[in-house]
Amino acid sequence: MKIFTFDQVTSTQDLARTYLNKHHTSAAFVADSQTNSYGKLGRKFYAPPQTGVYFSIAFPNFKFKKEKAELLTPAIATALVNVLQIFFSPTKLKLKWVNDIYLYDKKVGGILTEVLSQGLIIGVGINISTQTFPQDLQSKVGSITKREFDHQKLITALLRAVITAIENYESGSFLSQYRRLSCILNKNVTLKLGKQTIHGLAVDINDLGELVVKSDGKLHTYSSGEVIKVESK
Repeated sequence: MKIFTFDQVTSTQDLARTYLNKHHTSAAFVADSQTNSYGKLGRKFYAPPQTGVYFSIAFPNFKFKKEKAELLTPAIATALVNVLQIFFSPTKLKLKWVNDIYLYDKKVGGILTEVLSQGLIIGVGINISTQTFPQDLQSKVGSITKREFDHQKLITALLRAVITAIENYESGSFLSQYRRLSCILNKNVTLKLGKQTIHGLAVDINDLGELVVKSDGKLHTYSSGEVIKVESK
């Protein structure tokens, strides 16, 4: 797989999208910083130089089984955390369904999965040692460590982890670990689904990667949405 590296770009996700329109082999786009990066629902992602990991991988003509589609992002999230735990042990990272990486109560990373007619793009942004954030983000986001890290070695390991996860996600073999890493299971959550807001107890992540919530005495299953609030029972 080709790997393109940049000091600064607007967004690696945009580079990957442009690449998909013209090529038929996989490629990764890695940047030291991004000036207009974004995550889920188009939210801006702060990506300053030398302190984080930012990359996107383009997979042209990617095919997956529709019934297994919701397993893809959780598989990648689990694989990324496995690498990060090795590099920054004894850090105890957690996952918030479906695509966010947390340390304590602050988000330190996320995954953006985009399925297009031309193929698949996986975007990853992780705050490794970022210490200063814009004021509007300071209460919500954090970083994994204050120490220096081997940027190239970490990038290589994370890229390899994503590719391996994509090759094996359909088996669901990662799900038991994904559940253990969850920071929302057995807690009261607020789930935003379009204009609808659901309140209930997150009781499981099923074998299809869907969130199971108990509300009004009944179990409800969700394949998409965003958990916007988490509370202890």
